[in-house]
Amino acid sequence: MIKCHVCSFECEDGATLCPVCGAELLIEPEEATEKEEETIIENPVLAASVEDVVTAEIYRDILSENSIPFTCESDGGSMKIVFGGGFVAEDIYVDESNLEKAQELYEEVLNSEPEFFEEEEGE
Repeated sequence: MIKCHVCSFECEDGATLCPVCGAELLIEPEEATEKEEETIIENPVLAASVEDVVTAEIYRDILSENSIPFTCESDGGSMKIVFGGGFVAEDIYVDESNLEKAQELYEEVLNSEPEFFEEEEGE
């Protein structure tokens, strides 16, 4: 079984996508976990409280791509699913020295998301 790094669902061996959240499954999740455990944040501060599982995954990926160490309040960096299928907001922390850049990146993520429910001009 492969554990999804986004929602923690136990997926079948050989699966490439999580059937619950649609995230691409990590081929070697043990190595990714080891890398996360090595990171020590001296002065953690809240960079963002993300309520959307997809946005949280994108934001974590962007932080990693920009070499900004982070930690999440949830278990293993995954979102928690509560009764009824809702998600609990994920608090993402960075070191105080990286806060400004991390918040800029979060704003970019939020501004790049398409607006699916825009009202039509006549309404």
